[in-house]
Amino acid sequence: MELSIITINYNNLDGLRKTYDSVMSQTFRDFEWIVIDGGSTDGSREFIEGHKEDFTFWCSEPDNGVYHAMNKGIRKATGEYLNFMNSGDTYFDSGSLAIVFSTERTSDILYGAMLLPDGTLDHEPMMKTELHWFDFYDNTLPHQASFIKRMLFDKVGFYDETYRISADWLFFAKAFVGYGASVEFVPSVLARFEGGGCSSDSKIAEVENARFKQEVFGNYLLANHDRTMYFDVIHQYRILAVLHTLLFRIATFVYGLTHKTPAIEGYSVTKKKVNC
Repeated sequence: MELSIITINYNNLDGLRKTYDSVMSQTFRDFEWIVIDGGSTDGSREFIEGHKEDFTFWCSEPDNGVYHAMNKGIRKATGEYLNFMNSGDTYFDSGSLAIVFSTERTSDILYGAMLLPDGTLDHEPMMKTELHWFDFYDNTLPHQASFIKRMLFDKVGFYDETYRISADWLFFAKAFVGYGASVEFVPSVLARFEGGGCSSDSKIAEVENARFKQEVFGNYLLANHDRTMYFDVIHQYRILAVLHTLLFRIATFVYGLTHKTPAIEGYSVTKKKVNC
């Protein structure tokens, strides 16, 4: 089995129907589909039961949050790659999976572009053919448009369930920065994001992002002798951290001017970037 699609849902029947229609429309069919419902009471369970022949595994029971549900799906998955297409989110069109898997690919993480509700690209600075450790400091990959080797979770670890919003960002950063995971950019729009949910809570995101940056980048940067003194000072003195952030953003801007973003199939309208 080449792919395991994992969908989590909780009281989002309308979104689940959208995701169901999108998955069932795919021309690429070498996948299993795992649906993890959190004990919904809005008719979602009945919908899942009515379409259970389309699912390799499903359950409807209380869980401890988004990442607990996603981890339950990982444990049931048998595909070489995993894709998390949660209720309400969809593939870009019926050929999205075929674009990814029509070519033999071996990287640990495959990823493409995802459209936000306003038509802009999610995490646009990551849509390029070469990523560096510093790219994951201020950005991440859209998990709906990402395909992760199942064995990478055994190597890096499952999603950290103590996070409510940022565990997928933490996973990608750990995999790339700490474990040297290989990545490949597929230059096509592969998914659409519904928006809303707990991932839109900026206060929680701010706290969790600061926590995971210290966990991942603090250890990584201080372990590299050529950066030890610089980052040790930054972590101790907040005013220098502000200056570092400013310099980091200037450097990122200059990098963006000198490195062209590859053409992305399915996206040609230039708009202001909006991060989710």
